[in-house]
Amino acid sequence: MKLYKLFSIQFAFLFLFSCSKDDTPTKSEPKDVPVVETIAWPLATPKLKVVGKYLKDPCGNIVKLHGVAMTPSPWFNGGAVGEWRWNNYDVAACLAYNKAVMNKLSDANQGWYLNYVRLHIDPYWTNNLGVSGIQENDISQFNFERFKSAIDNVILPLIAHAKTRGMYIILRPPGVCPEQIAVGGAYHDYLKLIWDYISKHPSLKNSDHVMFELANEPIRIKLPDGTYGANTQAHFDQLKLFFQPIVDLIRANGANNILWIPGSGWQSQYKGYAVNPIAGENIGYSVHIYPGYWGKDNNDPALFRANWNENIKPVADIAPIAITEIDWGPDKYAVWGKGGVTGTAGGWGFGANFKLLTDESANVSWNVLSPENLIDKGSVNGGIAYNNDPQACANPVYKWFKEYAKKTVICN
Repeated sequence: MKLYKLFSIQFAFLFLFSCSKDDTPTKSEPKDVPVVETIAWPLATPKLKVVGKYLKDPCGNIVKLHGVAMTPSPWFNGGAVGEWRWNNYDVAACLAYNKAVMNKLSDANQGWYLNYVRLHIDPYWTNNLGVSGIQENDISQFNFERFKSAIDNVILPLIAHAKTRGMYIILRPPGVCPEQIAVGGAYHDYLKLIWDYISKHPSLKNSDHVMFELANEPIRIKLPDGTYGANTQAHFDQLKLFFQPIVDLIRANGANNILWIPGSGWQSQYKGYAVNPIAGENIGYSVHIYPGYWGKDNNDPALFRANWNENIKPVADIAPIAITEIDWGPDKYAVWGKGGVTGTAGGWGFGANFKLLTDESANVSWNVLSPENLIDKGSVNGGIAYNNDPQACANPVYKWFKEYAKKTVICN
């Protein structure tokens, strides 16, 4: 029996060993094939609403938007960088360029994943013709008929095109605030006129993908004693009295579009709104941030966090935030936020720490200042701006917006 068992074991071993060498040709092992990452893009643009401190879609998904500011005028469409792409109120050329920029910056095949535009109704289209040397904070040459024409012939076609590209719109009024504003003053009346018309316009009122930013960069506001200033509770109380009637006017016209409320100090100061917030539904706050804001170097992570916590966090804790202007880059680049570098989160650097703060807040949408912050000289054929330097905003934003797109869920 033992001999039989031994023979059986040896036979089995020889059989298995012989089977391990197969003389027949075998197929070679398949080589690793790189997996092509696909991200569904662009997405739908259903009507959003404010729920607590978040933007949400109709299915209850939290939505954070990422985009670019665009100003359809010759100066901001190339003139500022020496490339005049159109001029002389050429509507067709204006639309062609701006639509092409939207196409590029929402084109997943080119690696761009933007889903909103902060759109400026530039005074180029709304001031009297033939007048030069007028600053953007000067409303003396505003022409209401030209404004209405600009809405229909320039702004609405761009808004309609944005929807086809999965891009929401934050619409901004013509120009910028004067250095000093006052409740009941001329600029207050101007904004009421603008928003009364827009909020009644059948193509803008309650449009699914259109939101309104009520003003650009208030600086100081008048107190009842006649002095001007900012950033005390008394000043925020006046800002409430300034913007609340505009909100109420828009709502009285039946428009429930999301409204973005600016703060003072070039849109850097908000803490008093947490004490005396704008009343109503679908209210958020629009903020601007640059490396030198609050008089300090926001490359320093501790200073930046302290500035954020003092000035932005009080409203970010109660409402959604849209950062409607930001850029950064080393001094050698043509950015507004000169001297800011990307750096590393938690270490020295403005850009990475900005992303860290907004990600922690979990309710911040944001856009860079202009197409030139993303694509070289704003050209639709341009590569990543600033020579793809990782310390300037274009390079990291290109990567970050793709990362955000992977996680973005918006229902139809």
